[in-house]
Amino acid sequence: MPVETISHPSGDQLPIILDQDGLPIPILNEFLLGRRILATNTLERNSREMEAAHQWFERVGIDPWHRISTAKGFTEAEIRGGLVEALRRDQSKKRKVKKLVVSPHSFNQRLTTVRQWIGLMFDVCTTSMPNDDLRYERVVEQKAIIMKWLKDAFISSPPENRGKKKGLTQEQAKFLVRVLDPEKEELFGRDPVVRYRNYVSIMIMLNYGLRPGELLCLRVEDIEFAAISAIRVTRRPPDPSDTRRPRPHIKRNGRVLPIDNPVFARHLDEYIMNYRDQLEGDSTADSDYLIVSDEGRPLSQVSITQLFQRLRRRFPDELPRDITAKSLRHTFSSSMERELREIGMDEKRREEALADLRGDSSLASQETYIAQEIQEQANLAMRNYHRKLLG
Repeated sequence: MPVETISHPSGDQLPIILDQDGLPIPILNEFLLGRRILATNTLERNSREMEAAHQWFERVGIDPWHRISTAKGFTEAEIRGGLVEALRRDQSKKRKVKKLVVSPHSFNQRLTTVRQWIGLMFDVCTTSMPNDDLRYERVVEQKAIIMKWLKDAFISSPPENRGKKKGLTQEQAKFLVRVLDPEKEELFGRDPVVRYRNYVSIMIMLNYGLRPGELLCLRVEDIEFAAISAIRVTRRPPDPSDTRRPRPHIKRNGRVLPIDNPVFARHLDEYIMNYRDQLEGDSTADSDYLIVSDEGRPLSQVSITQLFQRLRRRFPDELPRDITAKSLRHTFSSSMERELREIGMDEKRREEALADLRGDSSLASQETYIAQEIQEQANLAMRNYHRKLLG
């Protein structure tokens, strides 16, 4: 079943699941339409997850809506021995060698989406029944049983070492700044225009913890040079003129981040006033986006990924083998947690401050960085103890 992503005049991009004849499958697409507030990438992933379930239903000759609406329901063997096991299987058709099963994380994601989809079909069925329909109670009972069967199938994640270092060390971060600095001798790249673009991109993610999508959504107007200069991360409606696939977007809260380093401020101003115009000069259309490609078009997510691949190949000994945009965000978060701790801020206030700086709406996501700093403090205390005990 192919999945096509349709760009609407409003700027929204919505995937649509088609059957073998190229026609939309209503029972699946209604679920996606109800979730259209989510990011396009998330909806595309949901499409593939439901596709695995729908293919199993077709293969065994089961119409899920008919089973639910007629109160026939499903047997435990069909759910636990059939559907759940099908969701464990690798559905990829591109790889020559297919894995027997997917990872526990991928399976749990599939199961979550399929459980929500089946639950929605039960809800639609019960809300459309008249009050005196004798099937109502039976459908409600069937939903509770099937939801429990699916819930029991979730795989518990193995214990996670939340104190594990995922970002760059201070020495690695300094090295990265040095080799990207367009005014230093250790240059990464030959073209000064591209060097400035790469430097500004990496420094914004490293200094301010922006996600790649947030970086690629920045516009020139979001950079304010004044008595208090700042970068404004602003959520906007979808841009119909943005043809990038996948289209970058801002998933979390907007925020205002001060530009308080004069060296970075000077380089950023130099890029906007001079080098960005040179990049855009090769394009037939003007763009408001801050980070543009060599051809003058808005930079894509793929280009950011390729930049980190080149950094890994060029500096395999000086930089982590797994350095990515996510590791820069983790470096920012861990460093800010350490700075907040050193100025005497308590744990609750540190969680709130980190959430504000990172644009998160949940405080729970900050626990990883607090746990990591606690682990490092504990290791330091143990080293001091050993030194005093053993000399």
